[in-house]
Amino acid sequence: MRYVPLPNGIPSASVLGLGCAAMMGSASRRESLAALAAAADAGINFFDTARSYGYGASESLLGEFFQCRRDKVILCTKFGILPTPRTWKHSLKPIARTALKLFPALRKTARDQAGQPTPNQFSVQSLRTSLEASLRALRTDYVDILLMHAAPIGVLAQQDLLEELARLVTAGKVRLAGISAETEVIAATFAQHPPILQTAQFAANLSNFAFLNQIPTGSKMFLVANHPFGGPLGVAETRRRIATLHTEPTLTPDLRAKLDPADPQLLPEVILNAILNSGIDAIVPAMLNPTHLHANCRAIEQCRFTPTELTHLRSVLAVGMKKKLSS
Repeated sequence: MRYVPLPNGIPSASVLGLGCAAMMGSASRRESLAALAAAADAGINFFDTARSYGYGASESLLGEFFQCRRDKVILCTKFGILPTPRTWKHSLKPIARTALKLFPALRKTARDQAGQPTPNQFSVQSLRTSLEASLRALRTDYVDILLMHAAPIGVLAQQDLLEELARLVTAGKVRLAGISAETEVIAATFAQHPPILQTAQFAANLSNFAFLNQIPTGSKMFLVANHPFGGPLGVAETRRRIATLHTEPTLTPDLRAKLDPADPQLLPEVILNAILNSGIDAIVPAMLNPTHLHANCRAIEQCRFTPTELTHLRSVLAVGMKKKLSS
């Protein structure tokens, strides 16, 4: 596994992190613990969660799993979205998961019945309350990274909120503060660059590869990509686009020869490394399936593409997606 240095004395983080959004939600406790164990065994030390994940239980699971090795891992959590309260309905989760696997069309109904989390909670008091709850759940007295979760652009002008984040960093409760948001907000963050925001997380996949060109040259922010494959529909489209690359006329013969559509490693190898090659420091996919986790680890550890080739592939994929969206 490759690692990347972080500021503020934080130990280096694995460039491949584990996204924990599904843990204790759509993924059972047993599945979640197995994913954590597989990630740790693979050398992953960067774990991305949030107060709202898993009906508020994702953090507690991580706190339990890492309680005896807290100093060995980088824990990133978020505030700004309140979790849906757990009710008696959640005791039926194992039965519901089985039903959804058999009848995927029921997913929307299940989400509506479960209720929705509460977003846009960005007052100073909400920050304090959420962080204290996160610290208790994670069984720690500090978090390595704290992000504003799905933040609107207005938070960049909330001086009281930014000042409170700075106080928490000074107090040692937070080691690195930042923002998780849509790319439009991230672009504004790049432009305004409030000093306390030293890290940013945003979706980076085939649908917005062009945005990666907006990352400032020599950016000192710790940049993290999520949703690199774009969900189930995104995976299908990405797989289709990559399958056409071996006939792409702008690619060299040597590069086309590496692009065997029948190679199952091609998808993660191209996408993950093309993202990391753009100025992104780390990626946090949801890898609850051990097969996917190991494939992603191999993709990063055994990349067959040069930096120049990855830049060209990312450009070709971005242009192809732009044409698809405009047609």
